[in-house]
Order: sequence, then structure tokens, then C-alpha cells
Amino acid sequence: MHLHKIFYALKNVPNDGNGTYIKLSAFKGGMNVQRDKVLEAIANPDIDYLYRTNQANFKKIPGSPIAYWATKKVFKSFERSTLDEHFKGKEGLGTGNNRVFLKYWFELILPNEGWYPYQKGGAYRKWYGNNNYYVDWRNDGRNMKAMPKSNIRNLPFQYSIGITWSAISSGKPSFRYTQTKYFFDSKGPMMFHVHEESYFFAIGYLNSKVTEYFLTFLSPTLDYRLGQIQKLPFIDEEVVSRIELQRILTLVSQTLDTSKKEWNQYEESIDFYKHPLLTHIADDKQTEVGGRLENAFAIWKTEAQDRFDQLKANEEELNRIFIDLYGLNDELTPEVEDKEVSVRRADEERDIKSLLSYFIGLVFGRYSLDTPGLAYAGGEWNTDKYQKFVPNKDNLLLLNDDRYFDDDRDIMNRFRTFLAVTFGEEHVQENMDYIAYVIGKKADNSEQAIRKYFVDDFFKDHKKGYQKRPIYWEFNSGKQNGLKALMYLHRYDEGELAMMRTDYMYPLQSRYEERIEKLQQWVQDESVTKTKKQLEKKLKHVTQQLKELKQYDPIVRHVADQRINLDLDDGVLVNYEKLQDGNKILSKI
Repeated sequence: MHLHKIFYALKNVPNDGNGTYIKLSAFKGGMNVQRDKVLEAIANPDIDYLYRTNQANFKKIPGSPIAYWATKKVFKSFERSTLDEHFKGKEGLGTGNNRVFLKYWFELILPNEGWYPYQKGGAYRKWYGNNNYYVDWRNDGRNMKAMPKSNIRNLPFQYSIGITWSAISSGKPSFRYTQTKYFFDSKGPMMFHVHEESYFFAIGYLNSKVTEYFLTFLSPTLDYRLGQIQKLPFIDEEVVSRIELQRILTLVSQTLDTSKKEWNQYEESIDFYKHPLLTHIADDKQTEVGGRLENAFAIWKTEAQDRFDQLKANEEELNRIFIDLYGLNDELTPEVEDKEVSVRRADEERDIKSLLSYFIGLVFGRYSLDTPGLAYAGGEWNTDKYQKFVPNKDNLLLLNDDRYFDDDRDIMNRFRTFLAVTFGEEHVQENMDYIAYVIGKKADNSEQAIRKYFVDDFFKDHKKGYQKRPIYWEFNSGKQNGLKALMYLHRYDEGELAMMRTDYMYPLQSRYEERIEKLQQWVQDESVTKTKKQLEKKLKHVTQQLKELKQYDPIVRHVADQRINLDLDDGVLVNYEKLQDGNKILSKI
């Protein structure tokens, strides 16, 4: 929260003269420091933190804030027309129970009749994005309307295209153009043009430093409610020269396109197309990639930086134009800090881990190397979508800390196949070495390092990326990792757990018993003390895993016998508890 400290005196008489104000909020260090600054201002009236203005000027700004630091040009700007004369802002739905009526899009089977995309504010992001939610409006919202605490506002404006923003923020404002139709709520209000004013022109202004500056007077507490936004000064685009207007529209169009493409390069977006590290494995940059994932990342890093630099340059150019239009060249500069540019640059560890997540999606058929975007998110399964890399027949993938199977049940067998298909068989090992180096897991070799990541960290990263609403669920027998396995929520059926016991848990138990027998023999035959201790440690670990797996089996059997049906419309949180039926068979979220 931004607070201004001032000294003031009150007189119960009209005063048309100038008031004198000292801005002490710029000085930290307690009362002694501020006392010295006051004395300095008294001795030297020309210092830059002493202001003089007529209090009548305050009435020119809606709400009459004591904006003593505002310049004459600022007061003049507020004499113009306001945004609400050109764009009508509306607050949206109060569902009465967000947990019931709102879901992240990836929790649902898609398409899903009666569920609609929903704007709910969100983190700082300009131009495009934060398109995370769907709202339950089945039967014309009958269930929501029946909720005692619901507030069904502005229905004629729901499911529309417009400009949205986060009404409550811990930082600077950020506005987004939806481009497609959305429902919306009070934390993510929307505005709609009254006549034929350009959304591009408006969002260019709203995301400029000019708007940010005006909001320091209208909303110094960082609360960007509809009322404050609607009172922003607004220059009608008709008074802007044709050349300037065209330049604004071109820059905004480019910036929106850049922001949208960047948002959609991450799988958390509903319009995710293809993992960016696989973009050039079969196009005109294929030779530059040369079968090496490290080269693919280098290309992606350059592209992401170019995109970042271009968006930043566009924002700075828009700032220059709007600063000039509002005559605020003495008050503002156009420069944008890197932290305020809301597209992401490359991050080696994050992006390599996201490729591992994409691989898991391929194994379960959520994605396909042959089909852009979502290949399967519920509904009818189509095997024709999967040619280059065929998903697992069963909706299960074991996360063993060592190799126990030489087929699709072993995650590293599948991962080697994935790397061979995408980057070439001859480059599998060097690509695994690179991945192991990037993810930084200590192990005897690259395969073990990657395996260790999947066992120890993948689910943690997944539930974080998916806002604690994971779509890949992790079966977990306990601390010894006797059984860890992933399943894909959208492929679940009532026979899932029975299948897991029969085709995975029982065979794994046999493999543990075989491994224990071998280790016992190796321990007996080993004469080197150091090696013998290592084998004994391994033997103890596998023995504990076998014990844990046997203890886990009756718990899974109990749940399997229930043949529990899941309704994805209820969301991950409800179904996660429902499947466990009062037991603990899944990793905690």
C-alpha cells in the first residue's frame, strides 16, 4: 500500500490560496529523518519534495483526493472526458461458492456443455492470458441462481468479448483483451465499448505508464475497482491523428499477438499447441538442432529473448505516444523495467522439466506428436491420432527407483523411446546426459538421475504448475517408494485400481523378491568391505519396499472393490478424496 505522510492545518474558513505540502513518504528512517527534512524544506522552499497547489484543484480529480503532488497538466487531463463515456465497465457474477461453480479448465472433460470460460482477475499480466477458469452455467445457471449468497450481475454482458483486469492487486495494474467470449466476476470485471471505439486503442492506453500514473491519484491503495478505472481521463481516438492512431493499432496488434503466442507455449494454457523445444526438430532449423536437445533449447532461448525485447520495445513506444498525447513529458518517461514485461524468457531448468511433463502427457495420450494441442481430455479415444509415439495401453506408469521391467511399464524405457522418436536414436544418450545435468539430481548415471527426478520431484512440480489441481495422480505406498505410479485423471475408469493390482503391483512384488534373492547372494559372495556395505544397504532398501508394497495392497484392494466412479465436473479436490474412500493411497496435494 502506498501512503503519503503530510503535515496539515485546518481552518474553518474559505481558502482560495495555495496550500503547501511536504511529501515525507519518500524518506525512510523514522521521525527524526522526516523532522530534519521538514526543517530543510522550511529553510529551502525550492527543494523538490515541497509542493504548492490550490486545494480547488483537488475537485478536478474524481473523489477529490488530496493529490498535492499533481501537476497542472495532470489536473488538465482530468478535465477531459472519462473512460466510462466510451467504455461501459461491469462487475460480474458472485457465484456464492467458487469451489462448486468454478474449475480450472484442465480439471474438466472438454468440450463440456454448460461450462464456459471465465475471467477472474489473477496475477499481474498485460495484454493476454490468465484464461484459467471455467464456470458451471448448466441449465442457464439454475444451480448458481439458487445459491443463497450468489449475486447474478449483468447477465446481458456475460459471455462477451471485452477488456478485463485484476480488480485487487499487490502491484501495478494490468489489462487484458479477451479476444473470445467470457463470463466474468467482480474480481475480474470487464469493459465493453459503447459505440465502435477500438479495443486496441483502449488497451494500448490502459497498459501504458499514463494510466498507471493517473491511477496513483485515483487509486493510491492499489485497489483497481471498477469505479476508479471508469474515471480515468480518456482521449477519444477521433482526435488522434490518423498516422498516430494507425501506429498505436499496429503496435497493440503485434503486442497482443506476441503475448497470446507466449501464453499458449505452456501446457497450462487451454490453447497449448506444441512444446517449444520440439518446434524445430523437423522444420527449416532441423540442421541447426542437429538432434541435440541442448541446441533446441539455445534456439528457443534466442526466440524467447527476441520476443521479450520486441514486446518491451512495443510497450515503450506506446508509452511515448500516450505520454505525448496527454502532454506528460515532464512527468513521465517511457522506459519499461524488465520485471514489468509480462512474457517469460527462457529458463533452462524450468523448460527442460516442462518437456518431461509433456512427455508424461504423451505417454497417457493427452498429447500427441501427430496432433497439435490436446489429443485427449476425455470422451472417445481415437487411436488414429497416435502414430509416431503410441501412448501406454494401460492408464498407469510406474515410477520405480530402479529398472524392474523392460517394457512400457518402466518410465525410462518410455523416455528413451520418446527421445529416439523426437531427436534421433543416435542422440539419446547425449540428450539424457544434458537433461540429467540441467535437473541437477545426484546419481550414478544420467538414467538414474532422470529416474530420481520422476520418483522424487515430478509430482511436486506438477501439482504446483497445475495450482494443486493435478491431472496426473500419483499412487504412493509410503516413504520407501514401494509403489509409485502415475495415472491420467481423464482416462480413469472404475476398473483402474483392480488393473493396477493385477498387472503392476503383483508383478512388481515378484521382481522385488527376485532382486532380494540376487542381492542376498551378492552380499554373501562379496569380499570387498565397501562394496559389501553398499549391497547390504541396497538389500535393506528393497526389502523395505517389498514390505511396504505388501502393506499397501489390502488398502488398494479395499478401494478397488468399491469400483468408484468419478465425475470430473466435481473437480480435482472432490474426486481426489472420493477415490481414496477415506484411505491414503495417493500422494498428498
